[in-house]
Amino acid sequence: MDNLEKIGSKKIKKATLHDIAYKTGVSAMTVSRVVSGKGIVAESTRKRIQDAIEQLDYKPNLVARILSSQRTMTIGILIPKVQQVFLDSYIAQVLSGVMTVVKQQNYRLMIYPIEEVEKSNNIYLDIVRSKLLDGLIMLKPRINDPNLEALFNSGFPTILINHRTDDPRVNFIDSKNSEGSAIAVRYLYEKGCRQIAYISGSQLESNGIDRLEGYQNTMRQLGLSLKSDWIIEADFDAGKAYHAVDGLVNGGNKPDAIFCADDYMAIAVIKRLLEIEIQVPDDIAVVGFNNIDLARYTRPALTTIRQPLLRIGKLAAESLITLIENSVQSPIQTLLDLELIVRESA
Repeated sequence: MDNLEKIGSKKIKKATLHDIAYKTGVSAMTVSRVVSGKGIVAESTRKRIQDAIEQLDYKPNLVARILSSQRTMTIGILIPKVQQVFLDSYIAQVLSGVMTVVKQQNYRLMIYPIEEVEKSNNIYLDIVRSKLLDGLIMLKPRINDPNLEALFNSGFPTILINHRTDDPRVNFIDSKNSEGSAIAVRYLYEKGCRQIAYISGSQLESNGIDRLEGYQNTMRQLGLSLKSDWIIEADFDAGKAYHAVDGLVNGGNKPDAIFCADDYMAIAVIKRLLEIEIQVPDDIAVVGFNNIDLARYTRPALTTIRQPLLRIGKLAAESLITLIENSVQSPIQTLLDLELIVRESA
């Protein structure tokens, strides 16, 4: 009953490497090179094998691959634990990119939602020592996280997402966050805005720090006034951003634009402005950051800085697999360009 699988009363033979080899007229070793992505195979032969794989619906034997490679063929991803985590568009887009590559490379993915209060002194090393994973992806770690140092020193294959550092031990995929803020401020300036307030993200995350720095530097370069009470730290929290609006507009001198460090905060700001009968963008323009899927469906639709979230996830997974398989050496440190998406809010 080798390679037989019962489905109801029927028995369906599962395709093997040898079936692919027989169909294409090549050796099983050549088929194995194509399946594993290792070794040199002529492009015409590779295409013939891939076509046969699709036709016969061949699925690699994960257990055999684990035994032969002495790996678990599993990648872990640590994500911030938030309410309704899989409804968070930012996390969902990054995860989608990661999962696409993991599936293509015949790895598995384990998701670890981590809450700040859950962190023990060695939580990351505990995960590494479990030997359940070949590598680890971390989404938006905090710069003051005491557990990172031991993880970096361990040499375990790890990629950070949306975290920038000059540390040569650290591999990361991030965006040019400071430049993204500069793009937003300059766009508002070109539209005639001179009183630009800023609602910032967490200053415990490198992307929150970089976006604030980009805003401040660009305001100075343009000769615009930086008012301390018009810079509000809201920790990437939509609720905090919503409540910050009243403090910005309850006074004689109102801003003519509000730039927010992420889209969820910007959407909350628009909601509050409309509630108190301040028109967007006629009275106050609003710009966000990230270009989550929801941004285009708000009313008014949100002008924002597009961060390539799907690509970030894909690059993180691809980079981690090359580290696991020793195709490249550390450090991998990639910064991606950002793009202004103009819609109705500014």
